Amino acid sequence: MEDLLRIGQVCNLYGISLDTLRYYDRKGLLKPLVDKDSGYRYYTLGHLDVLEMLLIGRYLEIPLDQMKEKIDLESIDGYLDVMEEQSRFIEEKCNQLRKLSIYTQEMINLFKSLQGFENDMSLKNIMTEENLNITVYYAELKNLLSHEESSRIQGIEAFEQWFSYCVGQDGLITENSQTVGLSIQEHIAGSDKILDYLGSMAEAGKAKIIKISGSYRHISFHGKEEELKKYLYLLCSHYHLSDTVLHIRYKFALLHKDMEHEYFAEIYFPQQGRN
Repeated sequence: MEDLLRIGQVCNLYGISLDTLRYYDRKGLLKPLVDKDSGYRYYTLGHLDVLEMLLIGRYLEIPLDQMKEKIDLESIDGYLDVMEEQSRFIEEKCNQLRKLSIYTQEMINLFKSLQGFENDMSLKNIMTEENLNITVYYAELKNLLSHEESSRIQGIEAFEQWFSYCVGQDGLITENSQTVGLSIQEHIAGSDKILDYLGSMAEAGKAKIIKISGSYRHISFHGKEEELKKYLYLLCSHYHLSDTVLHIRYKFALLHKDMEHEYFAEIYFPQQGRN
């Protein structure tokens, strides 16, 4: 067997492990010639052709069972089918990676904006948007967190969490802590499935769709829940707000071991009262 390669030589030639070749042997993809006397495994040039195709499949992340199926067909059409299918898979993966890249950069920008942030107690930095258009799905926590329903939620990275505070005619502010709002960042991977899920909840009467649209003021806030409540009273007093709803979009929670987390949020309220 002077013209044959031993298993160690093949491993060195292709930079693969002994276990890889033994695995291909067990799967019936690459059966070496075995010397009955010594038990040594040997590979021919024909074996190397098969190995190269298997390694191409591994490089392209094609499942081994699919490669075996196409090799067994002994047809160029089979190879073409698997490559076209993998091309579609790779393109989808690229789309997901692009979305991940956008999401990562958004998080970097958010954290940079939060460094050294201080609340505007003078309310001089209030911003106004004339054509705001945000859709928020409000639902009770028991509906969102039930086993049957929550098992359908995927892609939590696309969530933006909201809570609403009602301002009475007497200026008293109340919150329904059992109701949470969710808006969706549609450029995030998996957002389409989440929208379908929330839409089905709304159709079933388990979620309420709220449109935050038109002219709204908004301002950023950082602090704990009790501090947020005080800040909301400051806003209401300054702008003479009553009989309205304040919408709070939570952007990030700075976690603490004692569970007294600090929140970075955006406060939205209709443009009414004094300027």
